[in-house]
Amino acid sequence: MILINNVVLYFNNLEVYSLHSMKKFIAIILLSLNLYSNSNTSDFLIKQNNVLPANEAFNIETTISDDSILISWDVMEGYYLYSKSIKIENNYDALNFEVLESEESIHNDEFFGESKIFRDKILIKLNKSIGLDLNNILIKYQGCADVGICYPIQIHKLL
Repeated sequence: MILINNVVLYFNNLEVYSLHSMKKFIAIILLSLNLYSNSNTSDFLIKQNNVLPANEAFNIETTISDDSILISWDVMEGYYLYSKSIKIENNYDALNFEVLESEESIHNDEFFGESKIFRDKILIKLNKSIGLDLNNILIKYQGCADVGICYPIQIHKLL
């Protein structure tokens, strides 16, 4: 059901109540569509809203030692990462990791409800194991800006 004048939309049990919510919802949809197209929709929205590019908003660094891999993010002020979005894969297999340092809090998301998020600095540890292929480790994460713009899932290759 779509009622434009009353700004109440129903999309598979998703309700959007205000014009601000509708704008945020549309921005998320447009950013998601960017994953499947060659358009610069997300770049346009980011520039229009004075939002940092994802690699600047969520600065990621990795340190590899003999027995572990440390992955850290410096999250800029006004931005956050979804806790559940952080995934590490090796040849498409999920790897377990330990969060060593973070400022985890609960964020009431319009679309996902209460969500655990990270702000500021995040440090996680991945233990090296036999058979781990460092050339095929992918680090995936997703975050948003407090102004209501969310980024598509970011994928960082370890090496």
